[in-house]
Amino acid sequence: MATSDEIVLYYDEVSPPVRGVLMAIAALGLKDRIKLNYIDLFGAAHLKEDFIKVNPLHTIPVLRHGDLTLTDSHAILMYLCDTFAPAGHDLAIPDSVTRAKVFNRLCFNNGFLFQREATVMRKVFSREITDPSQHLKPIEEAIDALEIFLKQSRYTALDHLSVADFSIVVTVSTLNFLIPITTDRWPRVHEWFQAMQTLPCYAENRVGLEKLRAIFNQLIKA
Repeated sequence: MATSDEIVLYYDEVSPPVRGVLMAIAALGLKDRIKLNYIDLFGAAHLKEDFIKVNPLHTIPVLRHGDLTLTDSHAILMYLCDTFAPAGHDLAIPDSVTRAKVFNRLCFNNGFLFQREATVMRKVFSREITDPSQHLKPIEEAIDALEIFLKQSRYTALDHLSVADFSIVVTVSTLNFLIPITTDRWPRVHEWFQAMQTLPCYAENRVGLEKLRAIFNQLIKA
């Protein structure tokens, strides 16, 4: 596949996984190369027939590059690194050990942190609950694990930035609606979270995060 083939991202920035991919696109300098196709989640555009032909799982993000279609944000992040990160770039994956470390943390986000946050947020957005405070223990336990990971390395997977940090920070910024990341229980997570917010590419997280926050706050107050 030629890297010059058209690249299309199906997205809605209210989605944390989408925001992680947008951060990676910005960090890799690919914004001018990606065609963005907006899928309105709260308008149920992801359930329409045309989009289900693109992704039968009706989830976003979806990345299409030539004949390749990827339907998971973590797979998209690894693909962007493999395909577009030049040698020596922080996001480049130069060897199998680095790949294993980054992939391991992406799996942590996919299987634990994001899933636990999403379980509660879905209940809020479906109006199944208006007070999430009794549903937070699994999320707290996942943040406890992240605290341990961040005592082992400067960033979530490595001693330098990786796409695992993008994937995890968009989840942490969203679950921060539910559980403020405080220095007393999670000092390393707090320190890392503050540092991530200073990155230029973090701007790709802010717009969608604030859109989601506004909807979340309306439902909690209802």
